[in-house]
Amino acid sequence: MKLHSAHKISLIRSGSRADLFLSKQLGSNQFSYGELFSMLLPLILDQFFINIIGLLTTAMISSSSQESVSAVSLVSPLNMMAYSIFNAIAAGGTVVVAQYKGRGETEKIRTAAGQVMFATSLVATVLCTLLIIFSNPLVYTLFGAADPVVKEKACNYLIGVSLSMIFHSFYMGSFAVLRGLGETKTCLRLTMLINLIHLFASMLFINGFHMDIMGTVLSLNIARLIGGGFAVFLLVRPKSIFRIYTKDIFHINSSMLRSVFKIGVPFALEQVFFNGGGMLVQTYIVFLGTISVAANAIASSAFSILYSSGMAISTLAITVVGQCIGAGDKELAKRYGAKLVWLGTFIITLSLVVFMPLMPFILRLYQAPEETLSLIYNLLWIAAIPMPLFWSASNILPCVFRSAGDANYSSISSLITMWVVRVGLGYLFALPLGLGVQGVWICMGIEWAVRTVIYYLRYRSGAWLTKNTID
Repeated sequence: MKLHSAHKISLIRSGSRADLFLSKQLGSNQFSYGELFSMLLPLILDQFFINIIGLLTTAMISSSSQESVSAVSLVSPLNMMAYSIFNAIAAGGTVVVAQYKGRGETEKIRTAAGQVMFATSLVATVLCTLLIIFSNPLVYTLFGAADPVVKEKACNYLIGVSLSMIFHSFYMGSFAVLRGLGETKTCLRLTMLINLIHLFASMLFINGFHMDIMGTVLSLNIARLIGGGFAVFLLVRPKSIFRIYTKDIFHINSSMLRSVFKIGVPFALEQVFFNGGGMLVQTYIVFLGTISVAANAIASSAFSILYSSGMAISTLAITVVGQCIGAGDKELAKRYGAKLVWLGTFIITLSLVVFMPLMPFILRLYQAPEETLSLIYNLLWIAAIPMPLFWSASNILPCVFRSAGDANYSSISSLITMWVVRVGLGYLFALPLGLGVQGVWICMGIEWAVRTVIYYLRYRSGAWLTKNTID
């Protein structure tokens, strides 16, 4: 989409070459580059805030004992599987809301918002119940080779985190609606509230009262309860941008739910099998010993800082491309898909340049033993090298496709590459070839490369633009 001539002339007269360049690259009749950055900056801060607080809380747990951080690491794929299921449903809601926003259909936005809240809460309640009932069988079956102390702590942690999922679903549903509307600043404020409560409560319960795993669980539940309450209030208050009512949540609209689930269910199934693969990876990392398990957990936590800005671009892609599709401008949607991948590559590279030199200072927070630290550094560098080349396309393009309604292709491709490369090849590298946990991280980079090729071919074909999500 070309710049309007009058706008171009005014930019030239103002002498701002940077403005002209950014407007040419990112501006359109749907969004100015300023609007895009006003949505993007809160998303980046949101992701950094979440990951930095996560890093600090993991560091606090790590300072308690290696058994504690290992327990959290073992259970993380289970938690991530449950979290990603209702996050996938929420993502479907974001796409639907964004497309109706692009069309300018206010009443349908309100209906979609209510159905997203209903769907995420229902799914979270079911998952919470199942995980609590089957917590012991899951931990002892999947991680039977782990130390008894680690398994006991893992069971307690799984039950506690499962309880928090219901509260978590309230603000995940709210975030889905707000991000679909482009209201990312509101999401940032809420994220800051939740994570600051989590941080200070963790400091009190873990460092102050020495409650170890139970301190983490208690702080998480308190933070999510308060955050979930505020999130719902933001949508139902009279001054809300698109106020929803009780009837919007509890009156089931089958047509709207189908639109949400059309995107959400394939993504949810993908995440189930994706995280199932993650659990299998954890089961064979357990055979490498507690040091490898702890190093993998700490490296994963620290690594999240490096890709957090890229995840913000992925979230932005759903809003931007979704609104373009809703407005009926498929060429603009395709253009923004490519531009956001390049923007993601630039931001990921910048993150590596800034944060990799700081890793020695960041890793001190974990108070890990010296033999663990050297392994952590190796893992981080193994992932950092291929990251600028492959991370952006392999993670942002699937969000571009989903926002246009092409959920099945993204999900199937992700599953195949995950299970063949990261799980299958990862096992071969880690155990038979003797590369240990480093072999798993090498395969993660290979997986990014394979997915980049697959998604690039799909993007070029334009087949992802032929799908329909809303009526």
